[in-house]
Amino acid sequence: MKRVDARRPGAAVVRVIGAALWCWCAAASAQTYPAKPVKLIVPFAAGGTADLAGRVVAETMGQTLGQPMVVDNKPGAGGTLGTAVAAKEPADGYTLGLGSVSTHATSVSLYKDLRYDPRRDFVPVGMIAEVPNVLVVSAKLGVNTVAELVARAKAQPGAMNFGSIGNGTSQHLGGELFKLVTGTRITHVPYKQNAQLTGDLLVGQIHMVIDNLPNVQQHITAGTLKALAVTTEARSPALPNVPTMVELGYSDFSISSWVALYAPAGTPPDHVARLSRELQAALATPRVRERLTGAGMQVRALNAEQLRGFMDTEIARWGRVVQASGARID
Repeated sequence: MKRVDARRPGAAVVRVIGAALWCWCAAASAQTYPAKPVKLIVPFAAGGTADLAGRVVAETMGQTLGQPMVVDNKPGAGGTLGTAVAAKEPADGYTLGLGSVSTHATSVSLYKDLRYDPRRDFVPVGMIAEVPNVLVVSAKLGVNTVAELVARAKAQPGAMNFGSIGNGTSQHLGGELFKLVTGTRITHVPYKQNAQLTGDLLVGQIHMVIDNLPNVQQHITAGTLKALAVTTEARSPALPNVPTMVELGYSDFSISSWVALYAPAGTPPDHVARLSRELQAALATPRVRERLTGAGMQVRALNAEQLRGFMDTEIARWGRVVQASGARID
């Protein structure tokens, strides 16, 4: 069998043809993406606000991508367990992670040994929505205002408690911030699931929680939970008669949760761009917007670059809260 002499003119032709075939294959690969289902790792239990947001956009994006987006819930450790799994998945565009304020902002300063770096191990795809938080207590507690709640906590230092769905979540840090700005001693009780937390709150076993509005809205409407304040700068359209913590004199108390899509670092830029476009298109559809806003969320369609800048700001802001509160997770 003859060997091709790289110095002969025919060898150059072979190289050109080879390069052309490689480019054609790469282009064909980009055009056919996705060629199989895309997995979306949600690092929280099914039924919560983040899970709902992920499922709503996954359904519509799967239709426009031509392949289903399959939700895979991996809850635990305030969302960091599933996020660490997503960070180690192949960076081929077939696995995404649902990120939140707890997984991609507060975790940086809260955890001593975080098993991933939100900025190094992920590439942003885009934000889905912000979620207003609301301070609620059981109607059985007999407290009607934030002032009454603070007075009772100060009269019984350490006797009252607040719940969250895990260390490092927005509920946890919201409670820590409440303690800081009100000068109260309230014990943190972490849960694994929203359903269990809300159930204990309803019966009065947990005294208060600063929770995502969608998680507790139906109980506020039913009168079994009492909303004392919202934690956003402006009042929530869903609770127009409930004051903000800022209105009540706590000027530094302005927090909200958020959810966004990320891909493992190294995912092909053309795949990320396609996913980002489809996310933006999904968030522009009336059906998706209605489902999100109807659940108490506020659509915020930041693109990949905007999300990157927003996340950097959030990491710095929550870092100051963590340092001031002394909260830390080993």
